[in-house]
Amino acid sequence: MKKLAPILFLFLTVALLTSCEEDIEKRQVTFTVTMPSDDLSFSRPGSIINGVPAADGFNLKAQWKDGDKIQIFVRQDGIVYQAESPSTVSDISSDGKTCSFELVLPKSVKPDRDYDIIGVTGVEAYIDGTDVVASCDLTRVGIDSGDTPLLPMWFTAKKGSSQAKFRHLCAYEVLYVYNSSESSITFKHGGFDVMTPWYKYSDKVVLTTNSFSGYEAGQNDAQSNEITIPAGETGTIVSWYIPRFDVTDETPDATINNARLKAVVNGNAAISTDALKAYKSFARGSAYYMQVTWDGSTMCFSNEFCPDGNHPHAIDLGLPSGRKWACCNIGANSPAECGDYFAWGETTPKTYFTKTNYKWYIGGDDHNITKYCSNSDYGVVDNIIGLQLEDDAAYVNWGPEWRMPGTALVNELMENCTIEWTKVNGMYGYIFKSNTNNGAIFFPAAGRYIKNNIQEFEAAGYYWLPYNLYTSAPYGAYIMAFRHGEMGRLFIGYTARYCGCTIRAVYVGQE
Repeated sequence: MKKLAPILFLFLTVALLTSCEEDIEKRQVTFTVTMPSDDLSFSRPGSIINGVPAADGFNLKAQWKDGDKIQIFVRQDGIVYQAESPSTVSDISSDGKTCSFELVLPKSVKPDRDYDIIGVTGVEAYIDGTDVVASCDLTRVGIDSGDTPLLPMWFTAKKGSSQAKFRHLCAYEVLYVYNSSESSITFKHGGFDVMTPWYKYSDKVVLTTNSFSGYEAGQNDAQSNEITIPAGETGTIVSWYIPRFDVTDETPDATINNARLKAVVNGNAAISTDALKAYKSFARGSAYYMQVTWDGSTMCFSNEFCPDGNHPHAIDLGLPSGRKWACCNIGANSPAECGDYFAWGETTPKTYFTKTNYKWYIGGDDHNITKYCSNSDYGVVDNIIGLQLEDDAAYVNWGPEWRMPGTALVNELMENCTIEWTKVNGMYGYIFKSNTNNGAIFFPAAGRYIKNNIQEFEAAGYYWLPYNLYTSAPYGAYIMAFRHGEMGRLFIGYTARYCGCTIRAVYVGQE
């Protein structure tokens, strides 16, 4: 009998281990996780979360990297369980957008019944009753310092699915505060006095219930966002706004109406009297920009680079020529919209651009040009270099007070503004901020069309100028262009006249 005891113990141990392995195998699941799409053709823009600021602005990247971990929570029958340890991502795609992770379901979860998977990354999270709570500081000061913590994101998945969908939590507001007074100031703000389903939460985010306890936007005193701004300089504060949980992908975008900035300057309350009515589509994953000026006694601010929603506006950038630039592209309803695309010298927008349907080519032949040609090798010579008014899309579409800008005005813009690559209301592009006043305009990276294909959307901008390439190659025309991170960001170049590009006009008044 004594000889049988070790054998029996070994048998039971093997059986127990086999049973544990089978149990773990039943509870082990694998998910593929993809970051939110960057395709702006969807109703929701791409992600601006889980990243660090780029050196040139607020370009937060949504990409997986080696070593990233996901805290896993499982909800079943109204009870939330936490996995024993975070899951480490693997099989990261070349663009950093997709990865896989393995999860062993908590023992209390029944694998053969429905359950929800909830994952959190970027911040610590814990269970509080039936809620998953993520700790985070939602107020950012000097976000471009390089030490900003990762932002909270979460995803959901269902039993029987191998795919997990990430979701945004945050929209963010970038507040530029220009101190035009003669002395240094301390400035802090507490959001906006608004009626909105969006909430600014002091130190945590509840992820799994349909209610938010906490401060409504505008009622947080935001003690942590105080900054010091020297005389004549601009300070930046970034605040993150968290939606209620029941604002889903199917919920219409929240709208902020009649917003008033609540601020404290040098310890004294300073509430702007300007009521804003232009905030629209305040969506998760988008940035909203506000420009504020403190002159020593009063505070005023503007929204989205415009005083109201009646576009276009002529924006004063304090340029030496006195010229003012339009707030948005021709055909756009706001600064962040791309607007219409035109071939050079055409005044009617199109969605299909070829040599064959270009107005000034015969039979689609760029060596058979009928107007704006100074070289007989390319067509009928008329020696007209600049667009005539009847072919200026700004003049024709917006009236005699507007023109397409020439190269001199573009050079003046580049020399007298500071530019910053960023994302405004879901659209990437460059902000041009005046070096002499508080004026600013935004150029969306609208790309360009060849045939019906848009190229370099969100990565580059091509804006027509009213001159062709003279005698060298009159089938091309000049553009104001930019590609993010290349060639000094902004430059004057050229492209084929039949391509579809956007147009930003300048205000010339009654001439």
